[in-house]
Amino acid sequence: MEPSPSDRTPHIPGIDTVELMERIGEDTELLWEILGEFSRAYRDFPARIAAALNQDPAEAKQLAHTLKGVLGNLSANTLFAACKALDDAIREGRAASYPELLATLARDVPALCDAIDRARPTQDAEPGPAPGSVWLEDRYAELRAALEGHRARECKAIVEEIAAASLPAPEQSFFEALQAHVRAYRFKDAQALLDRRAPHAA
Repeated sequence: MEPSPSDRTPHIPGIDTVELMERIGEDTELLWEILGEFSRAYRDFPARIAAALNQDPAEAKQLAHTLKGVLGNLSANTLFAACKALDDAIREGRAASYPELLATLARDVPALCDAIDRARPTQDAEPGPAPGSVWLEDRYAELRAALEGHRARECKAIVEEIAAASLPAPEQSFFEALQAHVRAYRFKDAQALLDRRAPHAA
C-alpha cells in the first residue's frame, strides 16, 4: 500500500512542510535536496549580514533579500517574516532595529539548519563519487550556457548533479557560492562567478 502524502511529509520545526511539499509536487527526494542545500549554504547568512552591515551596506541588503526569498520558498514562514523585517529595516536605514532582528536570525537560522540535519534521512548524506576535473569543467560549461539562456530548470538540474558528487574541499566553497546564486535565481551573479573562475587542468 502506497503511503499517503501526509505519511511522507517530515515534521521540521520552523517549516510548513505540507505547504512546501505541495509546492514541489510531493517530491520527497527533491524536498531533501532543497533542505540539505539550505542547511549547507545558508547557515552563516546572519553572520555574513551582520559583518556586511559594518563594511558594505549594499551587500548586507542583498544578502538579507536573498535569505528572505529562500526562507519564503522553504515555507519557513516565521523566519521569513523576521528576515523581511530586517530587509525592510536595512532598506529604510533603521539601524536601531538591526541588533534585535539580527539576534533573532542568528539564533533561529542555525537552529533551523540543525533541525533539518536531524530530520534528514542518513542515506541522503552519503557522498556521491568524486568527479574528475574534465567532468566538472563540462558541467560548468553546460551551466554557463543554461544561465545565458535563462533556462532555470536546466540550471537547477546541473547544479543538483554537481552537488551529488564529492567535490574536493577547495572546490566546495566555490560551488556553494555558485549554488546559492542559482537557487536564488541570480543568474548574472552566477555567470560572473563562473567567469572569474580559472579552469583547472584536466
